[in-house]
Amino acid sequence: MKKTIYFSAIALLSAGLSGCGTLWKTTAPTRTSLDQVMVSTAADRAAYLLTSGYQRQVKAKSLSQNLGKGFIVAKNFTTTDEQYALQAIRNSFLSAGVVLVDDIKKADTVIEVATGALSVDNTSSLVGIPEMGLPIPLAGTLQIPEVPLYKKASNRALAKFSVSVYDAHSGKVKGTPFTTIGTAKVDSWEVLLFFKFMDNDLQMPNQYESNAFMSH
Repeated sequence: MKKTIYFSAIALLSAGLSGCGTLWKTTAPTRTSLDQVMVSTAADRAAYLLTSGYQRQVKAKSLSQNLGKGFIVAKNFTTTDEQYALQAIRNSFLSAGVVLVDDIKKADTVIEVATGALSVDNTSSLVGIPEMGLPIPLAGTLQIPEVPLYKKASNRALAKFSVSVYDAHSGKVKGTPFTTIGTAKVDSWEVLLFFKFMDNDLQMPNQYESNAFMSH
């Protein structure tokens, strides 16, 4: 009886310790959520300009009547960002009333789109002590954190799309090929370690604004 109680206690203790020792792995993506939001926002804006710009060019009151059934040909949409951009372009034409088909044989119009740019530029200036590694003899390297007295970070996203539209049967061009550009920006400032300010055109929720102060 005593042995049974003894082994039961060991089993319970082992189970408890194994539960306490569980480690959770957190992901560390190569790009910040801020970069992703900026790129997708720029893509949304450039995609909207495709339909609105084309509508003004051909002076059509209704794109659905002008284009009929459209088939989108994507030239270089391979990365995750470009796939999102392609969906933004599709949504833009759908929102304009254009019927999109997945079979070119059923299409009246071919809409050929390509990306010219879809990325983010990050620049920063610092007055203070930059992050650095200080060699310690026989002890390795001591990492000294950044101490900004004044720091400004500028983030710019740009999306550039080109589009050409032509008749699916005759190949005749419907309007002149053109390009559109969409942008997004975030500027942030940090003064004397504690004071942080941000200006952006993303309309982000407040709880995500701290991402603008992440180092790039």
